[in-house]
Amino acid sequence: MTASAAPRPPADPPSSPEDDDYALTFTPAPSLTARHDGWTEQRQCRFILLLREIGVVDRAAKAAGCSGQSAYKLRNRPGGEDFAAAWDRALAEACDRAFDLALDRATNGVTVPRFYRGNFTGTTTHRLDNRLAMAALTAADRRPRIDRKIGKGET
Repeated sequence: MTASAAPRPPADPPSSPEDDDYALTFTPAPSLTARHDGWTEQRQCRFILLLREIGVVDRAAKAAGCSGQSAYKLRNRPGGEDFAAAWDRALAEACDRAFDLALDRATNGVTVPRFYRGNFTGTTTHRLDNRLAMAALTAADRRPRIDRKIGKGET
């Protein structure tokens, strides 16, 4: 009936740990129990991906189907070092993205619709937000950097 289809190009090759897909290449923390609702390997990968997108541990854990408290316990469990490293990279990436977005909104401004007595007037205003820029820069100064080791005597 149908002619044989042309061969499909191969799927993307598996990524190495140096790629951005570290969330799928880390070694999951070992499970102490065999619970269907526990921290399975798939749930750990989903959590890391969600953490990279959301940037908030409790919300990412809840979206993955577990609690934030159990996520911290898993992070500190013996054998969870690779999971903790993926967690740190995911949070750093989320913070960087939030910083970039805040700085972009602060320097390029935002378009705000105008309302009068609860009705849209059909016009918009464009505003720059210097307070957002200052808040983003202050937060960036206070954030610990995980890409360098803190030496003795440093904070």
